[in-house]
Amino acid sequence: MRGKEMGKGRQPAFRPQQPAANPRPTERPGPAPAGRPGPAPTARPVAGQPGQNPHPMAIVRTPNGGEIHRGPGGDIREVHTPNGAVIRYAPGGMRQVEMRRPDGAVVFANGNGRGGYIQRPFMVHNQAFVQRTYMVNGVPTVRVYRPWVYGGVTFNVYTPTHYYRPGFYSYAYRPWGQPVHYRWGWAGQPWYGYYGGYYAPYPFYASPVFWLTDFMVATTLQEDYQARMDSGSAPAPGGYDGSGMTPEVKQAISDEVRLQIEQERAEQQAMGQGYAQPPSGPPPLFADNVSRIFLVPGAVQAFNRGQECWLAAGDVLQLNGPPAPGATYADVLVLASSHRNLPVRSVVSVSLVDLQDMQNRMRANIDQGLGDLQSRQGQGGLPPLPPQNLGSSDAPFASAVQPEANVAGDLSQAAQDANSSGQAVLGQSPAPAAPDQPAPGATVTLGMSAAEVHRVLGNPKQTFNLGSKQIEVFPNLKVTYVNGGVTDVQ
Repeated sequence: MRGKEMGKGRQPAFRPQQPAANPRPTERPGPAPAGRPGPAPTARPVAGQPGQNPHPMAIVRTPNGGEIHRGPGGDIREVHTPNGAVIRYAPGGMRQVEMRRPDGAVVFANGNGRGGYIQRPFMVHNQAFVQRTYMVNGVPTVRVYRPWVYGGVTFNVYTPTHYYRPGFYSYAYRPWGQPVHYRWGWAGQPWYGYYGGYYAPYPFYASPVFWLTDFMVATTLQEDYQARMDSGSAPAPGGYDGSGMTPEVKQAISDEVRLQIEQERAEQQAMGQGYAQPPSGPPPLFADNVSRIFLVPGAVQAFNRGQECWLAAGDVLQLNGPPAPGATYADVLVLASSHRNLPVRSVVSVSLVDLQDMQNRMRANIDQGLGDLQSRQGQGGLPPLPPQNLGSSDAPFASAVQPEANVAGDLSQAAQDANSSGQAVLGQSPAPAAPDQPAPGATVTLGMSAAEVHRVLGNPKQTFNLGSKQIEVFPNLKVTYVNGGVTDVQ
């Protein structure tokens, strides 16, 4: 994917001197000091086959043809319904529904159908593409991906529907003539108040790449916050210790933003040939033997020393080199942990498909940021762009992209149908243990529903309903739910 122009873009990223200390997040972003975090320590192989999931889920099949998949702790991870829907569970009460339609489209909706996307394949000049139609602020928005098969794994690689002029990509990471102060206007917004103890924008900008870094990070955190609100799972207290993202971690993210801008510039040149050849070799994520940085967009399953754990939105990961051939998981280093769910510098194993999805989200948000950088040029303190760098051109496949006609209605209907059939499957699962007699080896974990808790602990002695909050008292435990999911166990 990277041609001669890519090679030219490999010089070290511009590293301005460190700005004055910033004890509290402000609305005036700017650069971080030099230095990407050093190489990861040697990763310890997880239990089982290296590069593979160390804990395959236990499957229980129900009489009506459904399946219940349980994780290492016995909590429900997936419910497969007889009509083909899959309901996935994550901590905090988050659920995702996947439902395949007869027309070939796949619906991915959150638990109540207020968010998600509809995915369908399409062909242009015998080349395969995948489009996903999201609802963004009430407007259908399409993102396009190229299926890329490597090592027996299919990666959907984000592909822009339009590209900017080559000079604009170079402009995006060259230094400005003088530091730029820019006000984002985030003060008072709930997502910023929630993440304010962890993430701070730069106090000023020496180059567009740092502005794009803050745009990408802020958009990712805001999307996660909104997704939780849309799903009815309000974010739990973050429990930040005030340290937040270090300047070194912010610099690492900025370096990754630069790499991704270079990648898009190389793709813009390849687009001139119309993608004449199908993708081959490793996907861009693993194409170069360089360190890659990932910003986690939401709850993602991982394994730490063979034990299941969960990454959270805002976590920052580092991958040092491509995984072994045939692997489906890779070991990555935790550079920052937004909810202190994992120790910094720990090594976790994450699926390659999840890493690709993380990069897709980063690229899509950077692409949006490039568009905003053009539309806001000359405003709010941003320098005006050179006229020759303005404008964009459509990708050859852009005319074939058509948003789904009824995204909001289809997402809502898919969630309703899947949840109804999912409850029928859960109703046929093995009978719970007798009251007051927990199932041997079973545990209660965050995100479990009341029905799942009752299968582990039996029926509660007392129940207190407090609106969206519910408390159940068992002989030796008190379980708190918020919006139907376990948030605390005492």
